[in-house]
Amino acid sequence: MRQIDNNELRKIQLEILDVVMKFCDEHDILCFLDGGTLLGAIRHKGYIPWDDDIDIGMLRPDYDKFMKLFNENNTRYKFHCLENDSEFLLPFGKVFDTFTEYYEPDKKTGHKYSINIDIWVMDNAPDDKQQLRKMFFWQYVYIRLRAARLSPMFAPHDGNIIRKVISYSLRIFMKMIPLSILPENYFAWKMLKNAKSYSAVQTRCVGSFLGFHELAMDREKFEKFTFAEFEGRKCKIPSGYDEWLTKLYGDYMKLPPESERKTLHHFEAFVRE
Repeated sequence: MRQIDNNELRKIQLEILDVVMKFCDEHDILCFLDGGTLLGAIRHKGYIPWDDDIDIGMLRPDYDKFMKLFNENNTRYKFHCLENDSEFLLPFGKVFDTFTEYYEPDKKTGHKYSINIDIWVMDNAPDDKQQLRKMFFWQYVYIRLRAARLSPMFAPHDGNIIRKVISYSLRIFMKMIPLSILPENYFAWKMLKNAKSYSAVQTRCVGSFLGFHELAMDREKFEKFTFAEFEGRKCKIPSGYDEWLTKLYGDYMKLPPESERKTLHHFEAFVRE
């Protein structure tokens, strides 16, 4: 294995993106740029300069179809999520390049993955605002508990001294519980169950319940698409991208302060010679 830098990492991520988009087009699966990748396409026509990952979004029916078919048609690239890998640690999915290795933050302390792109999913969101708030509440609780379970004991934590004390105390408590009682991915499963609460109900809205943001919008804005350039590729984006990005980032065309222009990921990545 040969260690690679950020430029080579991006090149491999783009190769995965090409494979995923081609597969989705061939199998009538709607996928679209999401999160920081969507913002990068609109504001930079490619990666946000300090970003180092790719986010793809799908509605739940397309996600389920992708999960069922993708691995049957690929050898090098594999899709993993909780539904097809019960030991997976995340509530959303990833497509991996199995010819690579990826550790975050490093090979010594990080979990072993392969270089990948994220596949996020939009689920039915209740039309009743009180029920929607309830889903967002449990999303917040589970994601914090999951972080406490998985984060290294003394990993940096944002916030004032009170928040740091609470965070470290929660980490201590979580790490005292044996894996046989509380598996590492227990709260990822809880997040997934919460996200699917309205899967059997036809709702007007869809929402994102598997990340840090509380987001819900009219379904129709994710069923119609336009295109945007991303690193020389024409990629699908939701017709409601402006509202979506505004909910995520506010005035999204305005660059953040210099102090905030930094990656959220620290990694060591390797590729087969």
